[in-house]
Amino acid sequence: MRKRQLITTGSFVRLALRIMKYLPFFGRRVIGSLWARLVTWIKPPMYHAARANLRHVLGETASPALLNRTLYRLFYNTGRRYYETFYNLGRGITRAQDFRPPVIIPPETAAYFEQALAMGRGVFVLACHMSNFDLCGIALVQHLPVTLQALSLADPTPDVEAFNQLRERCGAHMTPIGPDALREAFERLKNGGAVVTGPDYPIHGEDEPVMFFGAPANLPSGYVRIPLRTKSPVVVLAPRFEDGVYKVIANPPLELEYTGDREQDVAVNLRHILAQVEDFIRQRPDEWMMFSPVWADGAES
Repeated sequence: MRKRQLITTGSFVRLALRIMKYLPFFGRRVIGSLWARLVTWIKPPMYHAARANLRHVLGETASPALLNRTLYRLFYNTGRRYYETFYNLGRGITRAQDFRPPVIIPPETAAYFEQALAMGRGVFVLACHMSNFDLCGIALVQHLPVTLQALSLADPTPDVEAFNQLRERCGAHMTPIGPDALREAFERLKNGGAVVTGPDYPIHGEDEPVMFFGAPANLPSGYVRIPLRTKSPVVVLAPRFEDGVYKVIANPPLELEYTGDREQDVAVNLRHILAQVEDFIRQRPDEWMMFSPVWADGAES
């Protein structure tokens, strides 16, 4: 348990930023391998949560060997991702155009956002926790012509708070979810702005379980009410590491359906959204950075 606390504190994040000023860029692969070996050897709670999550993603027919390989790759990618994040931000590199490795907004993603914003009803963005979502999120923030408000965890842990401060430094507008943040989000969308949150981070005891990869999952659903109320198009996206660069991959803007029943509206549109999220994760399960149990059978014992 003590090992787990050491890697989830704000002080660790700040220490890592200082250290990374002096470490070489090529060390990311070494750290990725060491981190993957350490986690799969010690098997802390995050290992068991990630394993249970991947079991749902890969399906019941996936062999133990495939599950183990995917899990190892996931932790390798995690170690490399954090190294690269600390490498850039620890050196004070805050412009996405200067990041190593490069982070790009593909032309089709740029076109989707241009299309959505041109509608004049704002754009509600749902970003999956995949690949290097910090560096990619910073790149998106700096690309958009409007300020991107991020609805983050209501009660951020010290490590999340430390990362939020880094994101703010790079141009993001971080607002922990609460009445004031939600009012701001509604107003921003009505004025043609942009709001982002994550659809795949588990919550417990707030919303009813939703179907995800064919099983009830502890994922949020209330966020769908925001674009339903403002009639904003929804863009679902996922960062991806491909050909040596990070890319922000997005789907075309989704126009929400209205059935005449508010609760049915939430259910119908949530299903459309989560189908896109499932597709992104299914394509790159070893880049889904989710280390909290999403399904009840993945809860820590």
